[in-house]
Amino acid sequence: MQATTAIPRPPRNGSINAVQKEDTPIHGWYRFVLSYPPHLVRQYLSGFKVGPSDLVLDPFCGTGTTLVEAKKLGIPSVGCDAHPFAALASRVKTTWNLSADLLRTTLKNILRRASRVSSTHGLGELSFTALMLQEAPAPQPNGFQLTEEEEKLLPAGFLSQRPLQRLLILRDEIERQTAETPQAIHEFLLLALAHVIANGAGNFAFGPEIYRTKPKPDYDVLGHFARHADLMIGELAAAQARGLAATPAQVLCDDARELTEVPGNIAAVITSPPYPNEKDYTRTTRVESILLRLLTDKASLRGVKESLLRSNTRNVFVNDTDSGEVEEFPSIQSVCRAIERRRVELGKDSGFERLYHKVVSHYFGGMRRHLRALRPKLRPGAKLAYVVGDQLSFLMVPVATSKLLAEVAEAEGYRTIGCELWRERVGTKVRNSPTNEKTVRVREEVLLLEKAEP
Repeated sequence: MQATTAIPRPPRNGSINAVQKEDTPIHGWYRFVLSYPPHLVRQYLSGFKVGPSDLVLDPFCGTGTTLVEAKKLGIPSVGCDAHPFAALASRVKTTWNLSADLLRTTLKNILRRASRVSSTHGLGELSFTALMLQEAPAPQPNGFQLTEEEEKLLPAGFLSQRPLQRLLILRDEIERQTAETPQAIHEFLLLALAHVIANGAGNFAFGPEIYRTKPKPDYDVLGHFARHADLMIGELAAAQARGLAATPAQVLCDDARELTEVPGNIAAVITSPPYPNEKDYTRTTRVESILLRLLTDKASLRGVKESLLRSNTRNVFVNDTDSGEVEEFPSIQSVCRAIERRRVELGKDSGFERLYHKVVSHYFGGMRRHLRALRPKLRPGAKLAYVVGDQLSFLMVPVATSKLLAEVAEAEGYRTIGCELWRERVGTKVRNSPTNEKTVRVREEVLLLEKAEP
């Protein structure tokens, strides 16, 4: 694989994935913990020589890092994501033509009414001392509860009862106060609510995987919401003052393996698809999706999982056929056989472990479908950057994601123009003997492709 010199490499340091302070406006409204940073997007927009007359695509847009950065630079963009919460987050973060005055008025009405309703139901304003000493009284039934189906979807222990009641009161007031406003106003305030859930009210954190934390007896939901929504409105007004609100950015809720609604004449693609591992991407934003009514029951959750690229055992289904797309690739089949051999050798016999080798074949088959659907949308010579990571998630059998993806891309009419090391993840330990362990470094790379001429 030939290295490229067209794209300048960023410095290798511990903060390579951190969002730089000057990049936090709008990007910080809501951000996945594993999102790549805005400066990486700038690096490739510059290297690909993309400008205001071009169109950029992110087919796995997540919470919109590529789209927001393109809009800040005055470059039109389009993104799609099959997860409805991700699509909502990207849509809000790229809609800059809202009335700041209307948002502020609506916010005040929501806070005023939610505070009154909370007090009526025994959820008055919280003192700093009560929060620090965790002296909140026991929750009382007040009608603000999840439905039985929603309760079944909520991961156990991820929300304490009093913070949940406060969140539901706030959600209801957002819905009531925005009933007669544009849908974009409603979604703007829902994203502020999602930030409160993920960054304070919930009993969970990321490190980098999502994990449950110590239960919070109570939380200042309204205070957090007021501060964050006000920050968002201020940053929106600042973006409008820069004159970039009119730069188009379209967000679609679409399966990246089909791209049915994505327009043509794409000049560049900058994206990070899921990696083949055991991360359930629907679990990362499960609580937010439930409280925003984007997931309401098991059927809706399954529908989302079915529309996502297969990358973990939790979204593999019996009727899946993506694996058939890569039967001709000896390298991919060799990895799948190695995983299955290792499983048998170790005596791993759970239902999920039996699916490990299938996840890998479905993943690369799905990516082949994606690249096939994408090619007609690209202008001649279009450049593509895919941020992907090698994996050891399946019984420590190496999966060289970028190398294998390059083979798949070349079979679909793309040319590999480089593979840049972005960073190395450190911390995976392999035990060679009862007394000897070694740390394994896992590469995350940017695979660079070009649409080849027929």
